[in-house]
Amino acid sequence: MGANRVVEGTYESLIRRTYQNFETVDLDLLRVVMTDDVVWHEPGHSSLAGTYKGPEAVLGFLAKLKSQSDGTFKIEVLDVLSKPERVVVFQRETANRAGKDLNVIVAVEFEIHNEKITEVTVYQADSYLFDEFWADDSGQEDDMGDVESELVSSTREAGVGSSP
Repeated sequence: MGANRVVEGTYESLIRRTYQNFETVDLDLLRVVMTDDVVWHEPGHSSLAGTYKGPEAVLGFLAKLKSQSDGTFKIEVLDVLSKPERVVVFQRETANRAGKDLNVIVAVEFEIHNEKITEVTVYQADSYLFDEFWADDSGQEDDMGDVESELVSSTREAGVGSSP
């Protein structure tokens, strides 16, 4: 076998170590396991949903999970499936925020190249529940209806799409 062959189980070990670093809030160690162009895809419509590009953006997102739940956000790893360059983690996420409890099952897919995480895609079993938990109860959560209404109004003012 070639010298570049990654030992079986290395991918799973890397991800398990990453989870330990997250749990202990060691963001410097988390930065080390990511490439400079890492991308994290978080589904949904809450203020946390989106695509985060680069280690600083990803670490900022992970820090928000902790800070916006007053440190109660926890992950329990249920199972890890691993093959070369790809690891899928099934996990339970729990937290408490503003009198609401979060308890969801999530699948997180990690793409790994040269022993560094290059891309992460999250699959929520119940994205509505996840979004509701992270919604801003102050009424300032983005409302797509308001955005669409504003867009229609702006295009009319600009004369785009208006009837003759």
